[in-house]
Amino acid sequence: MTPPDAFGPAEGRPPEHASAAEMPALHLQRAFRWQAMLRIAVVIAFAADLAVFPPSEQLQLSVGLAAAYTAWTFRALWAAWKSYRPLPGWVYPLVDLTLLTALTAVSGNFSDPNWSSPISADIFLFIPVLASFQMRPALTAASGVLAAASYAVGTGIGHLEQPYWHFTLVHTLFILVVCAGCVLLSDVQQHRVRSIRQLAEHRLRLLERIMAAEEREQRKIAEVLHDGALQNILAARHFIDEAASTPEAADALRRADQALTTASRQLRSSVRTLHPEVLVSGGLVPALEQLTQQASERGKFHAQVRSGITTAGSADRPLFWLAREILENVVKHAQAKNVTVTLQEDGPGSVRLTVADDGVGMAPHAMAHSLSSGHIGIASHRARIEGMGGTFSVRTNTDGGTTVEAVLPRR
Repeated sequence: MTPPDAFGPAEGRPPEHASAAEMPALHLQRAFRWQAMLRIAVVIAFAADLAVFPPSEQLQLSVGLAAAYTAWTFRALWAAWKSYRPLPGWVYPLVDLTLLTALTAVSGNFSDPNWSSPISADIFLFIPVLASFQMRPALTAASGVLAAASYAVGTGIGHLEQPYWHFTLVHTLFILVVCAGCVLLSDVQQHRVRSIRQLAEHRLRLLERIMAAEEREQRKIAEVLHDGALQNILAARHFIDEAASTPEAADALRRADQALTTASRQLRSSVRTLHPEVLVSGGLVPALEQLTQQASERGKFHAQVRSGITTAGSADRPLFWLAREILENVVKHAQAKNVTVTLQEDGPGSVRLTVADDGVGMAPHAMAHSLSSGHIGIASHRARIEGMGGTFSVRTNTDGGTTVEAVLPRR
């Protein structure tokens, strides 16, 4: 009864990691599964009715219709758990109503003069209840009204000789009241999921604005360093080269030149890190290679980049900044000898970044302790990745070292 086209590509992804566009699909998928489970209760109810109150006529046809509805129930259950959705949403309540009405009519529940079976009165309550699982109040209302009409018409025709109009009308009204409650519930579900989606979209927009602002500030700092301090250092080195011809000042100038050379190299590295021009001009893979090379020189470890793709699309920048933060932590804390950075596809529409080292590893509560101490680097990147609909994980390797993985959808 859930619209099949409402399900998105987020199968298996936890709701807390779903993107804004996938939120309604995840809720609908969960509702579709519980709805299919509830339909089993209808099968059990009718099976008990046929066993306790066997129809006096057309027993074989009644059993056949019950078997058909059981097959339909298990087909819907299989479709719910396999995410196989070939039918439009309105087909599900229509099939439910058709089979249950036919089964009720054939088994004699509409025309039972003793009213010995409760199924004829109560089975139609399941129609709006099942429909309420979806986020379509109009379809829920239509299902409930048709269920009430089927009960009223069937019971009225079945008891023309001994009419029970007062009971029939009151119970029809009761079905409509239950239907109204189900419509309200469906409307509440619809607005709730819509609000969740709007909040997720708003959060994503805020994250994008924060990232853009951070990149602008880093670019400004890089330009100031490049055009100011770095140029002054280069000019000082030029003056030192000119003064080095004086023998008594040669040794002091040589040491000053070495210090300035080191400072110049550090500033150039900082400029490239703050504003990775290669990321803009060459793409994510060359930028990761340059970043990894710089980290390996500072951390004195062997590093390599493995890539099965050339770009991550919209995920290029957040993955680059995450890799930079992780590699910085490896340089400072890991004491690693080997580091591997891997970039690859992770199913349709997603990309995975993995940074693995063979260092000393990470204590179980290291991230929480770091966050409480005011170090929010990894935590902020994790929030950013998850806010964009991705997943983030940190684990200790069995043979030592740490592996950090991030998966982001391409937009």
